[in-house]
Amino acid sequence: MAEPTLSPEEMRLAAFSRFFAAVYFAGALFFAVFPELTYQIAALDGSAMPPGPQTLFWQVLAVSMMTAVGTACLVVAARPRERRHAILPVAVAKLTSSVLAAVHLLGDGRSRALAAVLAADLPLFAVTLFVYRAAAPGVHSEPAREAPQGTEENSKIQLRVSKR
Repeated sequence: MAEPTLSPEEMRLAAFSRFFAAVYFAGALFFAVFPELTYQIAALDGSAMPPGPQTLFWQVLAVSMMTAVGTACLVVAARPRERRHAILPVAVAKLTSSVLAAVHLLGDGRSRALAAVLAADLPLFAVTLFVYRAAAPGVHSEPAREAPQGTEENSKIQLRVSKR
């Protein structure tokens, strides 16, 4: 049995998810292989943190986040119609990093690295949410039902014995 053809919006979601899965996995690989260079780029001034426990801590978190959102993108890319909701953790991660970066920037944490996070992740959040919503226009998710409604009365079957 042939699978139904994907709509243009679903194909866009699949392509978006494939592309960003590759981007996020490439980022994870970069963070894993070059932690000191990552800090130099983030600091935007060439200074690097010495490779110590703090560097390793942030490296582990960065790599794990990138692989998590990359995996979510791969799940969606495989079956965008059925699995489009798996892109929501990507949107939430981008929104969270954007909000936290903005909060720190408004406080005492003036930083080019935080500005870069906000500049990159806020548009990624918006595009991810747009592509997700466009993939199923008019579709609203409902919570799973515990049991079908009205099952008690509708499920009663009367058996009759007929004599011929």
